[in-house]
Amino acid sequence: MPKVTVVVRDVGKLKPDYSLQFDLPGVPSVGDYISINRPSEPEPYSEDLIVRKIWWRLHHPETESFSISGQEKTGKLTEVFVECDQAIGPYSLDRWRDRLEDASQRGVAVERFEIERFAVRQDEAQSMKEG
Repeated sequence: MPKVTVVVRDVGKLKPDYSLQFDLPGVPSVGDYISINRPSEPEPYSEDLIVRKIWWRLHHPETESFSISGQEKTGKLTEVFVECDQAIGPYSLDRWRDRLEDASQRGVAVERFEIERFAVRQDEAQSMKEG
């Protein structure tokens, strides 16, 4: 299982906002949706992301462009960065959704997951539970 660093970009920028490490069964692909749930938030509400770039960092023990000794050496994975843009998904946290919708109203390009799901804001779900 590769250790992957998910890098979340600032809204509308290439600059990283924050990053988190994960042990994953594989490496996400460009265009994949990622939803991160934290222990402080109820399921299924999440921080939603769209994968934009994958940066593979590799190390190879050979210093020449080919093996001089005739014995090929094998390199290894150093780390993988999965760069993501913040997006609006059907279960986005209220504060996440509100911040991205505000950015969108200011003219920043903000994407939404292209899926149909029934979605209820956290505050509405809480009202339904209490009422």
